[in-house]
Amino acid sequence: MILQAWFSPSFPVGAFSYSHGLETAINSGFVKSSNDLVGWMKHLLKEGSGWNDGVFLSAAYNNVSDANGLCLSLAASRERHLETSEMGSAFVRAVNNVYGLELKKNLTYPVAIGKAAREFKIDLRLTLQSFLQSFVNNLIHVGIRIIPIGQETGQECFFQLMPNIKSLANELTNSSLDDLRGGAFFADLLSMQHEYSEQRIFRT
Repeated sequence: MILQAWFSPSFPVGAFSYSHGLETAINSGFVKSSNDLVGWMKHLLKEGSGWNDGVFLSAAYNNVSDANGLCLSLAASRERHLETSEMGSAFVRAVNNVYGLELKKNLTYPVAIGKAAREFKIDLRLTLQSFLQSFVNNLIHVGIRIIPIGQETGQECFFQLMPNIKSLANELTNSSLDDLRGGAFFADLLSMQHEYSEQRIFRT
C-alpha cells in the first residue's frame, strides 16, 4: 500500500512535470508513434537512466554510502540534474513530514526511494518494479500529450513493457554500482537540447 501511495499521481513529487528529454525527442521527429515510444523506453530501461536509477535505488536500499554523489555526478545534463534533485527533495520532504522519517535533504530521487523503502523494510524487488512502472508511465503520459497518442494506445505501450519491467526489477535486485551503464547517449543529448527550447510543456 505504501508503494502505491509513493508512486501515485497524487504523491507530491511533481513527476508529471518532467519529460526526461522525451519532449525534445518528439518535437524533433525522432519519436513519432507508439512503436517509437516503446522502443525509446526499452532503450532507457536497459541501457540508460532507467537502468542506472534502478541501480542507485538498489544501492541506497543496501546502504551503499556513495550512491547519491555518484547519481548526481552521472546526471548527463543540467536538466537531468534538476529532475532528479527536485524530485528527490520533494520526496524526502513528503515522507519526512507524512511518514515520520528522518531522511537527509539533498538526496536524488532514486536514492531517496531506496532509503525510504529500507526504513519501512519493503521488499526491494517490489520497490524497483513500482519505480520502473512509474518511470514508464510518466513517459507514456508525455507521449499521450505530445505525439499525440490516445490513452488506450498508451496502455498498450505499458502492456508491451510489462515483461521488461519485471525482468529488469529482478536483475536490479542483485545489482551493484559496478553495473552502471551509459549507452543512451542520444537521449542525453536531447535532454541537453531541451534546456534551450523556447517553447516547452515539461520542465525537462
